Amino acid sequence: MSVELRPARPVAHALGGRLSLALVNSVLWRRSADPIERIGDYHALAGYLRDAGGLDDAALAALEAEATASPPAARTALERALTLREALFRLFSAVAAGTEPDGADVAALDRVFRAGLRQVRLSVGDGRGFRPAWTGLDVPAWEAAADAVAVLGTPDAPPLRQCPGETCGWLFVDESRNHSRQWCDSRMCGNRARARRHYQKQRAAG
Repeated sequence: MSVELRPARPVAHALGGRLSLALVNSVLWRRSADPIERIGDYHALAGYLRDAGGLDDAALAALEAEATASPPAARTALERALTLREALFRLFSAVAAGTEPDGADVAALDRVFRAGLRQVRLSVGDGRGFRPAWTGLDVPAWEAAADAVAVLGTPDAPPLRQCPGETCGWLFVDESRNHSRQWCDSRMCGNRARARRHYQKQRAAG
């Protein structure tokens, strides 16, 4: 039996364009000596996913209440989500580079994805009939995993790219007209690269 996945969830261009990429990009300047972690605790994880468009306000409130009531469980769920994030970073990086992903990273995504599917329940929402839904502290990881599978499993999806900035590593879907986007932001990494090339040319000429 084949299962038709829902489309990957679009999010802001500045976060990578898809929910799973937004989670991966929650670490800034990954390739630098001092990367910046934007998710310091479970509440930050839930808030980040809400701001990215992956959770609505009601889901955020429910997760924050559950995390406050059970800090050990929240820490464990956070660890699972961050472990998934790092596996997705390596997996997406390999796909963007056109190389074979590590089987361990594919298996890590598969485990979280299947765990989420086992927790899906039907609920009625907004008069639109039944729809799959889930609850619990692992919802952020399950949402990201489902989105990642959709990103990787859609044949006509936009190309996946990785910013070549020396200290960056940002991942994004290339939805430019000619699929020619190269940088996370041409005003940031693009300008840095151009300035570095100019400096090197000046030194060589001098």
